[in-house]
Amino acid sequence: FLQLCECITPIESPSCIWGRFVQDPGSGTDQYDQLQAQMNLFYKDVTRDLRQLKPTSLEEGQVCVVYWSWMKSWCRAVVESIVMDSVSSQTRCLLVDQGERLIVASDHIRIALPTFLQLPFWVRKFHLAGIKPTTLRVTVYEETEMPLCLQAMKSKQYGALSPADRYSWTAVARGCNTVIVSHNADQPLAYLAPLLTHILLNSIFSLTSGTGPIVVLLCQGWKKAQVVYGLLEDMKVAPVLHPLILLLGVGKNEAKAVKIPKDCLLLVTTPFSLVRLLSSHCFLFLRLCHLVLDEADRLFTVAPDQMAAILEHFQKETASCSRQLVAVAKKWTGHMEGLVANYMPYPCIVVTVPEEAVLYGNVQQVVLMTLESSKISVLLGALDFNPVIGQKTVIVADSAEEVEDVWKAVSSKSAFCLKTHERLTHNFDFVIEQWGKAIGPGTHVILVTTTQCLKSLGVRDASCVVHYDFPASPKLFGGRLSCMAKNFRNLSERGSSEDQPRLTRSVLLISERNTSHMVGVVGYLERTVAPLPPELLSFVRGVQLAQEDHKADRPLCSYLKSFGVCRDRSVCPNRHRFIPKLDESLLPSSGLLEVLPLHVKTASVFYGRLVEEGGGGFQSLAAEMSAFYADKKPGAEEVLQGGLYAVQEHEVFHRSVVLSPPLRADRLFFSVFVRFIDVGNKKEVKSHQVLQLPERFCSLPGQAVEMVVCRVKPSDGEIDWHPEVTRAISQKIQGLQHRARAVFSLGNTVFVDPMVRLTQVPGMKTVINECSVQAEILNTGMGVTNQEHLDLLRALRRDAEEAGHTSKAAEVDPLAELPPLELIPECGQTPSPDRRAAVGQKSLHTADLKSAEQTTRSAAFHPLARWYQTSSFAIVTVKLRNPENQRCDFYPDRVVYSGRADGRTYRADLQLHGDVVADRCCWEMKSNEPVLRLVKQQPGHWERLLRSKNIFVSYDTDHIEEDEDGTPNGERHTQRGGGGWN
Repeated sequence: FLQLCECITPIESPSCIWGRFVQDPGSGTDQYDQLQAQMNLFYKDVTRDLRQLKPTSLEEGQVCVVYWSWMKSWCRAVVESIVMDSVSSQTRCLLVDQGERLIVASDHIRIALPTFLQLPFWVRKFHLAGIKPTTLRVTVYEETEMPLCLQAMKSKQYGALSPADRYSWTAVARGCNTVIVSHNADQPLAYLAPLLTHILLNSIFSLTSGTGPIVVLLCQGWKKAQVVYGLLEDMKVAPVLHPLILLLGVGKNEAKAVKIPKDCLLLVTTPFSLVRLLSSHCFLFLRLCHLVLDEADRLFTVAPDQMAAILEHFQKETASCSRQLVAVAKKWTGHMEGLVANYMPYPCIVVTVPEEAVLYGNVQQVVLMTLESSKISVLLGALDFNPVIGQKTVIVADSAEEVEDVWKAVSSKSAFCLKTHERLTHNFDFVIEQWGKAIGPGTHVILVTTTQCLKSLGVRDASCVVHYDFPASPKLFGGRLSCMAKNFRNLSERGSSEDQPRLTRSVLLISERNTSHMVGVVGYLERTVAPLPPELLSFVRGVQLAQEDHKADRPLCSYLKSFGVCRDRSVCPNRHRFIPKLDESLLPSSGLLEVLPLHVKTASVFYGRLVEEGGGGFQSLAAEMSAFYADKKPGAEEVLQGGLYAVQEHEVFHRSVVLSPPLRADRLFFSVFVRFIDVGNKKEVKSHQVLQLPERFCSLPGQAVEMVVCRVKPSDGEIDWHPEVTRAISQKIQGLQHRARAVFSLGNTVFVDPMVRLTQVPGMKTVINECSVQAEILNTGMGVTNQEHLDLLRALRRDAEEAGHTSKAAEVDPLAELPPLELIPECGQTPSPDRRAAVGQKSLHTADLKSAEQTTRSAAFHPLARWYQTSSFAIVTVKLRNPENQRCDFYPDRVVYSGRADGRTYRADLQLHGDVVADRCCWEMKSNEPVLRLVKQQPGHWERLLRSKNIFVSYDTDHIEEDEDGTPNGERHTQRGGGGWN
């Protein structure tokens, strides 16, 4: 007979029934009742030593005795699993006589004596035979489909869930309005998986009436739209959702001619295309209930008006199911604040980028410029020690020594100043306790700590953070400000008012030691409303000009040539200003040309040849090459990078330059990447196609010329031409001779406007304009006119020419009246007595010289300079690479340096903090940079180099101490981190 226990857990399934096996009803229980009584008497005996009854170790499957509080009895059990943490351990046990599972502390487990194990376990597991479920429910997905899903995710470079995914997927899958700001916002899989889950499980069953898409996914451009559409096809949702990608041009009737299939539930498009579609087919979107904004920060930047119109339409439509708006972005912008406030009721906002969370939290940014030696005084001036409202301020320093110095200065002004650093970790509990106490009006609690300790303290309610130590990265900056997270603005709470005063503040101290980070800091702070010091902005502009100067060896930006503007100068590696030496062109800049496009790079950029009357030398060269290789085809014995060879394609032979060294790896056949110098295209060819090129075929220069069609650009703010436009233009013009008017030339590039294909009428002198390239581009609807194209290019050239003329005027006229350059001593030379006398007399500067100096000063740039010192010298390095026309004048209280580099004139008039021996000062070239060696009149340490602050001069903290004084055993006093913005 099978007796079911009354105290067992509910029956799990027909395959898992816990019961007791007895001979007949009512028998077989006495022995187990007696066993139960004996165990209770034994284990409840208070006189026994518990240490002998506790097991020394536990493992799964071990038989033991545990106390069951529900029956108030000791029971036999088997250990199923053990869970341990840093404080205690718990054990999951199965009561073998009752069929119940318990979780008990390991301290409440006792050893099972052999006398208590003589009876078999009373409860057993039974399975009903001869039956099966009507629907087989087994975990087949985990065994078969799950590995395939994981493999597919990894193939898309999506190996694991990011923190943003863990927080946002639940909200998106439930249909909530969601804003996601994360680093992986450019990966559509981050939101497609939960979104499609919600749509497939809910929306398609709620919206069964009517036609039209229920989901619209907006992308910034055609490239991203195609990526998203490709992912949807890979996910195999097409049989259900029937996704459609729609990109409309600017044609008048193009939107009216669009027909969206009735079964299309998901539409992938751009803001511009959707607005055109809404103007003609707004009734097609009556069922729209899911609007997804991919890279929302860029959408609002590129198409703000279109986004406003789309959101207004989405807000007005009333679908039968609730609406959902999902915005995914990498950055938090002001447009997204309006998006949340006006179009997202009860939003879920997930921001996993610390520095973007600071912008979301509306933290007030304060920037203070200071010398390194004056940081403490500036810090004390920035703190309010008697606030009207209670405040909690965190001051973040760099090291334990810096914490101690700041704490001493602040504690002298405030009675509530705490400190902690790596040497005071034993005081963490005290600091946390004091910080957590409630404060009242007029109280200001200040905590001085380091970045590492701040992470361990768990501070979340600060009202102000002072960066005494400059944060080296945006992540570190945002991580510090997370200690104010409880006081961040919360846009998901409708009760919060924007009229409330700001409760959080970030104070950033910038000194001369932080010059390498200033460009990035200003780029971040410009996204806030924080006022920036003029000297900081001026310095950053100078750094950006210097960065542009370092691109002199790079080619001119292709977007600058194609459209007149660069897509993003901050990340573009190429040059954005003209350099006459590099951009001087021998090509015609005006007049009519006969051109032959051979390789179409984009819709407006081609490579080809300028056709000369009578055929020119290239036709003869091509004929000679064909005749030469008709008899024999000598293969290249050795393929070298930069070498000139012939490459055979079908029956045509091209002169080609090898662009990269071939990867042979001892293989007989390999590939080579080459550029056809007479066609212009780059291609990978097989090694057997590369032939030796005789010397007589190398004399003619490469004939490929880059041709840019002016006054056209992609529509809708796109930065690249759509492949359909490029394909259409290529089919119409490639290999066909055209007539074009040259309007500009630059290096190996000729700019044409217009460019047409002419057809001669047989038997007549009449020609017909058969095809205009500009008109064909505009007819596709994917391009618009770009009237300012040539104006922008000419303005760049004009700026370069004006800078060149100004530099020449600054070099020739003013410097002609200055003392000769050869009178200035270089290191190791002894100056003449006349020179010494000239140095000491400032009255020799005439009115003409002063006027020349003013002209030079107004026309020249100030170079960057770094300095360090010893007890006897101050060494200044001017950060110019290989300057020309250099001049350096030394005076007892100042130094004047001038020179020219990369087409610009530089001048530095340094008013010194201390006096120098002018006739002993000298300069030399070291590592291709001018180095000025100043001899101090009084040996010792200078607090700074210059009398007043100069943002272009900073202390050389990376200098490695050498014997600058010339004495092997002399004392050196180079102070790292000293000096400042002099």
